[in-house]
Amino acid sequence: MAPMSKLSRLSWWFSGVVLLCLLLCSTALKVQAKDQAKIRFSSLADEFPNAPVTSFTIAQDQQGFIWLANQLDGLQRFDGYQLEAFQLLKAAASEELSISTVLVDDKDRLWVGTWGYGLVMLAPDRRTQQHWQLAGSLSQPANGQLGNLDQIQATFQDQQQRLWVGTTAGVYLIDPQLQRRQLPPALHHLFEKLRIWQISQSADGELWFATSAGMVQISADLTRQRLWSMQDVDYPGKTSRYLEVRTLLPVAGGVWLASSDGLFLLDHASQTIKPLPHHQAQVARSNTLALSPTGQLLIGTSDGLYQLQAPFSYRQQLHKLLHAVDVRDVLPDPNGLIWLATRNRGVFMLSVRQDRFNLLTDEQQRSHFEQGLHRIASQYYHRGTLWLGLEQHVLSFDMEQKQWKKHPFPEDSQVRLVTGLTVDPSGDTWAATNAGLFRLEGKKGFIKETRPFALLNNDVDISLMSLSHSQDGTLNLGLWQHGLIRWQPQTPDQPGQQFDIARHQSDGVQQSAVSPDGLIWLTSASSGLYRFDPEDQSIRQFNTTASSIPVLPTNNLPCVTAPTNDEIWLCSDRGLLKLNPQTSELTQWTTADGLPDQRIIAIEARSADSLWLTTRRGLAQLQYASQNQPQQIRSFVEQDGIPSLLLEPRALTADANGSFYLGTAKGVLSFSPKDLIAPQVTAKLALSSLQLDNHRFWQVQTSEQQPLRIPARHKMLNFSFSLLDFEHSQYHQYRYRLRGLSDEWRHQSHQNSATFSHLPPGNYELEVEVVSASNPPPPLRIYLQVNRHWWMYKLVWLLGGLSLLVLFALILRLRVQRLERIAGKLNKLVSERTSELAQANQQLALQARTDFLTKLPNRLAFDEYYQLIQRQRSRNFEPLTLVMIDIDYFKKINDNYGHEAGDIVLATIAATLQQRLRQQDILARFGGEEFVLLLPDTSDTGAMIICEMLRLALLQQKIEYQQHQISVTATFGVVELDLQQQELRFWQNAADEALYYGKAQGRNQVVLYADLHKPDHSPEHR
Repeated sequence: MAPMSKLSRLSWWFSGVVLLCLLLCSTALKVQAKDQAKIRFSSLADEFPNAPVTSFTIAQDQQGFIWLANQLDGLQRFDGYQLEAFQLLKAAASEELSISTVLVDDKDRLWVGTWGYGLVMLAPDRRTQQHWQLAGSLSQPANGQLGNLDQIQATFQDQQQRLWVGTTAGVYLIDPQLQRRQLPPALHHLFEKLRIWQISQSADGELWFATSAGMVQISADLTRQRLWSMQDVDYPGKTSRYLEVRTLLPVAGGVWLASSDGLFLLDHASQTIKPLPHHQAQVARSNTLALSPTGQLLIGTSDGLYQLQAPFSYRQQLHKLLHAVDVRDVLPDPNGLIWLATRNRGVFMLSVRQDRFNLLTDEQQRSHFEQGLHRIASQYYHRGTLWLGLEQHVLSFDMEQKQWKKHPFPEDSQVRLVTGLTVDPSGDTWAATNAGLFRLEGKKGFIKETRPFALLNNDVDISLMSLSHSQDGTLNLGLWQHGLIRWQPQTPDQPGQQFDIARHQSDGVQQSAVSPDGLIWLTSASSGLYRFDPEDQSIRQFNTTASSIPVLPTNNLPCVTAPTNDEIWLCSDRGLLKLNPQTSELTQWTTADGLPDQRIIAIEARSADSLWLTTRRGLAQLQYASQNQPQQIRSFVEQDGIPSLLLEPRALTADANGSFYLGTAKGVLSFSPKDLIAPQVTAKLALSSLQLDNHRFWQVQTSEQQPLRIPARHKMLNFSFSLLDFEHSQYHQYRYRLRGLSDEWRHQSHQNSATFSHLPPGNYELEVEVVSASNPPPPLRIYLQVNRHWWMYKLVWLLGGLSLLVLFALILRLRVQRLERIAGKLNKLVSERTSELAQANQQLALQARTDFLTKLPNRLAFDEYYQLIQRQRSRNFEPLTLVMIDIDYFKKINDNYGHEAGDIVLATIAATLQQRLRQQDILARFGGEEFVLLLPDTSDTGAMIICEMLRLALLQQKIEYQQHQISVTATFGVVELDLQQQELRFWQNAADEALYYGKAQGRNQVVLYADLHKPDHSPEHR
């Protein structure tokens, strides 16, 4: 073969690249289609007439309720059943109050930002409000011409529990004690006249602000700040608002940010802002960013909701999840839902749950039920093949090949329903129908078999209701109104044997099962349960009559399974039944035990640790009791993907691998118990509201020790409750009981409220449970105490009976009581005098230690403080500094302005010094114009800094007296104490020496004692 030319090789290489690209694209489309199929949207406007039109922010409180900040509809709370409006700022009720933000803090308080009316805090009881109106009440960080401090744009609580409030004119800060705080000057200047779109914080504590001038980064201690400007980012197609950052999201390794031009990432490693390589046109005008439960980036834009995968790789995929909506906020909640607040389209709820029950389909995704509903009258699994008995034919599904196959009956067979299927030990497949028994013969389909019924009269209608086989291959055929036929296919010429089981009018064997010991158990439509022993052909009946041991609660038993010799499980219209033949013990489970419905229609007991059953309202799993946990029931109903109204009787089977197959009228659902057992997010069962006559309470905290006290004259109590998963609220079923009134459960229904009226006095416990959830939450418990009427107390009756005796005793003891009253007055007078004397002594002690003019400690008090600090210092060896302060030329002030002016100067100087000292510093008046200062935990270097600050403060101060402004200065003598010398007088003399040296050097300076004793005798001073 001639060597391939360069052009041919290039052509082959190009073809391979194109083929690879097509393969990647097709794979991506398949993944996208698969993911898209799992997304379900619903709008609150479709179900609730008072749903908002425009919402800006969504939040979820600690109870689990959803809160909506709306433009025209105010603040609303959603509990899955209704939207409740909360009135804020009654003074503004006459106008349309626009709510721009809502935030739930760590104490479950609601911070509500308004547009023009400032900030409102709603306490956890949802009744108490506190209002902050900032315009004019706070030194404005930025009240620009285009904004207003009362137009709240963003709220955020950081890791230090500080509340940041972003407005259209800057930022203000509220500390954890609910006090407004000034920003540092650098931040004041940075945020001046900026519109704050969003505030967030990364895991390392850094604060991030999306503003009209870019993105601002601030350290947690507010000492460092940086402005990341979009002007430094190079990308094509910049618009006029390219500087503005509208939203951001800190993630590991960087910060996502979006502007009017698109999506960008601040990479911490390179300290650069990188634009998204592709799709910038789609994500322009982004309003919000969030992470989905699976960790993918959600982008809310003015054009819709997008999901971004692998943003900086060749596999980059941008999926548009919702079209033509202006998304303003995205909230992923703990239940796996994603909430969307939009402009002019209301609020959307997005479900991204994985389907746990999947329709059984072939490789072409066909379920064989596409043309409509079909009745599955029987279902059987055998060695990798699932068999379905339908109306006029049999379907088989090969699990390995993923193929459906249709097996017809003869055209003249008049088969209308296939009621039973089985595969005997020899491998033959049999079908029981309304027209008799049939055997499958390859491609020919089913062939009718008449030999089992040779002994029956010709006028007998051979309508089979059930089919099973024993261990030896004998077929057990249940005839409608004609009992049981047993026939051995290995000896086909011998007719079947007929037994008198369920042969009454409108009766028949509905299902039969063979236990490991070979006994045959048969259930009937109206005569109960039968046990047939093939060895002696004996029959024992169990029914509702008194002679039956045990007595069954019903005779209608649709199905039976016998996994062991001592466990016979029965379907019934009165719940699930378990019979132990060895002890004749009967156990019953009903809706009171957690079943979704007491009408059981199918049972499958192949799971080792549990039993699966089908009810008229869903699937249930009975988990056996173990050493670690008690027996419990889990339900899977409509909200879990089970079409309750389409479930078929006796259509629940399992394969050898532990997978289950549930027959419904629209197809077979397959599921694996291990997927269902995987931890699921459990929503909270919460009290939505409590209506007590005309008063309504939104949040009630009770305990057995602190119950909710109800007045005796109450008329009506109404409790509204809700399972806060929001996705399937209309399917939830509740039951409740009021302990103290009755221990019986009441009203298992979809009703989510309980009403009681005129409860008698006593203690009560309201207990509410969800009975329809696959992973039910803990019960809701509310403790009540209804008070008694005053005339119902025994004490009142006792007092009434003793009143005459007391009156008689009072008359007899009148003189004695008079003396006791006099004595009491004397005691009271003595007590008052004693109290006054103690107060006077306290006042004198205080005056003895306080200078009356400056209100500072005097010498006596200073000596006590000194001794206390020295004792503490002897343990921790901290530095200690003593300062003597003398007012310069104070005598001239007295001579020129009088002693009254001197007193004012001393008091003002004392206040000035005290304001600038730390809490642990001790300032006292030493006498005349002299003060003494003790600085704990401060060296002479630190003391020099503090004294210099105090000296400048006095130098800059002007003291007004009778239209005169008096200027003062002071001289400071500083000495640092050591541990060898404890005598106060010694250190006062040392500080005086430094002070007098400063006086001699011209006053108005700070002199350190240590500098006076340096070799060059040239101290440092100011």
